Amino acid sequence: MATFIAKHWRAMIGALGAALVVAYLGLSLLIGWQVRGAIAAAQESRGGDAVSALVAVARANDAPVAERNRAIWALGQLGAEEALPVLESLMTEEACDHESRICQHELRKAVEGCSGSFNAGALIWRRGDLAVH
Repeated sequence: MATFIAKHWRAMIGALGAALVVAYLGLSLLIGWQVRGAIAAAQESRGGDAVSALVAVARANDAPVAERNRAIWALGQLGAEEALPVLESLMTEEACDHESRICQHELRKAVEGCSGSFNAGALIWRRGDLAVH
């Protein structure tokens, strides 16, 4: 086995590198697809452009908590700076209870995303109408 590895280590590293690139691209595109799904659902229920529809869902006390969490996650993925005041107003620092309250952990991550933190996956899918302005 050691002889095989010694002879083929370059090919093995190349294959591992290729697999990592494919995984990165696939996960990035999946996240973009999920963000588009969250936007479509928000626009269907609340109307407006992508960010305003997601903000409306995030603020809607009558919306299911899972929908609100999904909208908050999508805003963070988009890096929507204009959503920061609303996201910050939703922060309570209470323990997460996904059945009855917005997930504070996801909310903190969304605030970071909207505050300009680097999002490596968005390099692939955040284009066109989902580009950060």
